[in-house]
Amino acid sequence: MSVNLKKVRIALTLALLFIATAISAQTISGTVVDQSGESIIGASVKEKGAAQGAVTDLDGKFTLKLIGKSNQVVVSYIGMKQKTVNVSGKSTVNITLEEESTSLNDVVVIGYGTMKKKDLTGSVASVSAKDIANVPVSSAAQAIQGKMAGVSVMQTEGSPDADIKIRVRGGGSLSQDNSPLYIVDGFPVSSISDIAPSDIESMDVLKDASSTAIYGARGANGVIIITTKSGKEGKVQVNFGASLGIRKVAKEVGVLSPYEYARYQQENGVTSKYGEFDDLDIWKSVEGTDWQDELFGRTGLQQIYNLSVSGGSKDTKFNVSYSRTDDKSILVGSDFTKDNINAKLNTNLNKWLTMDFNARLSYQVVNGLGSGADTNESSAAYSAVARAVIFRPVDPLTNGDNEDDESSSSNDPSPLDRINDTFKQQRRFRQNYNVGLNWKPFKHITFRSEFGYAWSFNKTDQVWGNIASKSSKLDPKGQPQVQIDRTDNKNWRNANTVTYDNKNVFTKGDKLNVLLGQEWSSSQDKSYVTKSVGFPTTFTLQEALANLASGTALANENSIGRKDNMASFFGRINYTLYDKYLFTATMRADASSKFAKGNRWGYFPSAAFAWRVSEEPFMKNTASWLSNLKMRLSYGTAGNNRIKSGLNQTSYKLVSSGRVPYFNEEINTMMEYQWLANPNLKWETTVTRDFGIDYGFLRGRINGTFDIYWNTTKDLLMAATIPSISGFNTQYQNYGQTSNKGFEFAVNVAAVEKKNFTLNVNANISCNRNKIDKLANSSEYINFGWAGNTISDNMNFKVQEGGRLGEVWGYKYKGFYTAYDENTNPNGDLVWNGSAWALRDGVKDNSSAVVGSLKPGSIKLEVDENGKAIKQRLGNTVAPWTGGFGISANFHGFDASVFCNYSFGNKIINGTKLASSFRWGSKDEWNLNNDFVTRYSGFDVNTGINLTGDFKKAIAYYGSQEAAIAKLNELNQGATIWNPSVVSTMPLIDYAVEDASFLRIQNVTLGYTLPKKFVKRLALSNVRFYFTGYNLLTITSYSGSDPETDVSSKKNAMCPGIDYAAYPKSRLYVFGVNVSF
Repeated sequence: MSVNLKKVRIALTLALLFIATAISAQTISGTVVDQSGESIIGASVKEKGAAQGAVTDLDGKFTLKLIGKSNQVVVSYIGMKQKTVNVSGKSTVNITLEEESTSLNDVVVIGYGTMKKKDLTGSVASVSAKDIANVPVSSAAQAIQGKMAGVSVMQTEGSPDADIKIRVRGGGSLSQDNSPLYIVDGFPVSSISDIAPSDIESMDVLKDASSTAIYGARGANGVIIITTKSGKEGKVQVNFGASLGIRKVAKEVGVLSPYEYARYQQENGVTSKYGEFDDLDIWKSVEGTDWQDELFGRTGLQQIYNLSVSGGSKDTKFNVSYSRTDDKSILVGSDFTKDNINAKLNTNLNKWLTMDFNARLSYQVVNGLGSGADTNESSAAYSAVARAVIFRPVDPLTNGDNEDDESSSSNDPSPLDRINDTFKQQRRFRQNYNVGLNWKPFKHITFRSEFGYAWSFNKTDQVWGNIASKSSKLDPKGQPQVQIDRTDNKNWRNANTVTYDNKNVFTKGDKLNVLLGQEWSSSQDKSYVTKSVGFPTTFTLQEALANLASGTALANENSIGRKDNMASFFGRINYTLYDKYLFTATMRADASSKFAKGNRWGYFPSAAFAWRVSEEPFMKNTASWLSNLKMRLSYGTAGNNRIKSGLNQTSYKLVSSGRVPYFNEEINTMMEYQWLANPNLKWETTVTRDFGIDYGFLRGRINGTFDIYWNTTKDLLMAATIPSISGFNTQYQNYGQTSNKGFEFAVNVAAVEKKNFTLNVNANISCNRNKIDKLANSSEYINFGWAGNTISDNMNFKVQEGGRLGEVWGYKYKGFYTAYDENTNPNGDLVWNGSAWALRDGVKDNSSAVVGSLKPGSIKLEVDENGKAIKQRLGNTVAPWTGGFGISANFHGFDASVFCNYSFGNKIINGTKLASSFRWGSKDEWNLNNDFVTRYSGFDVNTGINLTGDFKKAIAYYGSQEAAIAKLNELNQGATIWNPSVVSTMPLIDYAVEDASFLRIQNVTLGYTLPKKFVKRLALSNVRFYFTGYNLLTITSYSGSDPETDVSSKKNAMCPGIDYAAYPKSRLYVFGVNVSF
């Protein structure tokens, strides 16, 4: 019995050992899938606390032998939430991973479809509705300003309807529009200024040809895709937002005080109007009028309201929104209102047919003047904004001896009087409708057909009264004048696509998406201009506008543009293998009516490849710190046809003045050529090359992109100068080639991620260098009179082969002439020869041939060995370096963010500074900027003698030539700048070409979200209060109002970066609330 018991004990011991061994060597197998049930290839499966692991195969299957005692496995995959599974006593497990809220899973909109960011092969940057909501903005463009590498956004000046200049990687055209293509809910639009930011769900910017080639002709300068908000399944949700903001001008130009102004007028010989020389001190106690403050000094008020209602069932979802902007701006008589309505409907008509519909309506009213010349002014030099800097700060004591003296400005109306005597109202109405049908007859095939229609209407009413019409280019002056402008645009578009989307097509683990499509569109512009002059002087502004027949009608200027028709065929293939190797190929063919038969079709292919290196087995050991590493390579072409319709055919216009015939001694209306047709015009084409890296560390908490690119634009569409014997000055031709090379870097860091505390940092920087590779132009300089005849030389921008766009040429300032005296000024340049000032022996300096004056205090320029002034390169106005950075945080309901943008490496022409630095046109009584407080001066305030005026008189007063020269040198021992009184001709000099680099605190936001428990008691779902400050601080060496000003490129794309007669920018402080029901 004892023997049998012993055997039983041995058997039990062996059994226990076998079981223990089996448990310690437990083997499990299973599958890993996503929430849709699709197998996940390459997921990591590890035993918790152990080193060994397994990777899922093409079917998502794995097998793992466990050796530890944790009985748990950890499953992870990029873009998915890590999951820990208890496998105690199990041999088979099926694991489902959920998507993680990381940027890799963000869905971005690409041409005619969407894609997860992790599957992209091209260069795409995005801004979400959350980003916009956290920092409220008043325009769609502001939502991306400084936040995307390679995307430059500039508000060119400060008026309510200021032009927003957006450039993606520089742009390749020289003279044509370099703006990107704007797509809103699938429909191309000309501007995004009429879109309410509160309606935006996402903004995606396509930057390389892999992304943009699907748009062919219109994608050469990048594509900005805006998707507006849609309804979501569930109960109806109501969102309301309201904000109130106040505006103040950010910076004004400093000018001379009343005393300095009166002293300057004494130098100009205006001796009686401002008192005798020994009475000048009385002006020290006079405050004077700051005309900039009179025009721009008021406090602006901005009000924004938005309301949206959304919701729906499983089959039907809707979103309807209304927003209102009411902005009383800082300029007297200037205000802006905008009303937006957006409606969106998505519905399932049956299990295989869905429909989506979108309608957008926008109505804007802009009152008051903006930057630059008004419509009836010949140049910006006559504008009220420009005159606000130089207009006299005090009125003369008398009108002098001759009230009609044209050299005096004392009879000119003040800028404020001119604005108060001007009426200008712009009304803009836009409506867009888009409807799409999706038909899915088979599991993997979807047909889509969409139709869009848009109509825009712009009308501008302008009236100038008796005062405002004095500087008009129309006659008769001094009587009311009226001009009414109206433009219409109607366009439609139809696109039809078929998409095939499937997995495991050629092998297990692959994905295939094929898109084929066809599209056609048509657009037409019409414009009408009506002018009437010579109204009775007793008419008010509104009376003149309401009674056009009471004036003298001028010839109408009407235009019915040729239709811009386009037909397109396109296709795209996206192929993914093992979620590691990604390939995209695109082809588009466009035919445009802007080109003659034989040149109408343009073909635009592209290809891209991406490799997710981090998913390779050899990178397995980096999984703990490297969450994403993807390399991208793309090459492709895109086109540009942004020229007027009809340039390939002869067009005529009716004229009744100028080169018209006389019959019976009367002028007769005749038909005249509008432009010289060119049937050989063809597509401007841009070739892009891009290499990029997408990276992520620490499970995506640090992520970003790096790109280098090289874009080449050839067959530039340019207005070429042609011989005048043709009867025309220019003709559009294809010639020239440009290139843009650069790099972009962006990084996002989730520094802290806790339940009640988050801290995020983001930054980006980009560098772009443009070059004119080929250009067979007859003239290197662009003749652009940006200030009329104020500046003597309008050839300031040089466009030449081997150069760059924005090259500024002029003269370098080398001080001022001084009077030679052996004792008091042995280094002086000028001597008195008994009748005039002359260069002393040995001095070779012919600067006076350019500046028109040879007197003590006149400008000296850099000259060559023969004394000839050298016209040379002064810099470039296109910034090569741009970027931005920001920080945001949330703490127990409080949120705060700061965002800055910057630019450096470029110049800006300070036209305002230059125009207020000399006695231009020899006209008296204009003011100067405050650089001239320490100017060279020939005026002796103690004697009233002007030594740079009548020097013979000075010699007689001081007793000798030597004594007069000694006095002149004594008066100017501390002079730092030339004497504007003796300079009446001014070219562009480097004094006015300044460094435009800046660092700007673009916005600062502080917010607080009420606790959910408290909000629910009020039957609300969310309440947030916030304060935001915009344009709070700009760190720059630029002396003008703002270094990011550009009033010239809209008028002449080859002459960017001029600050003259610009509506100044403002600081804005906003208080707001967002409420959700």
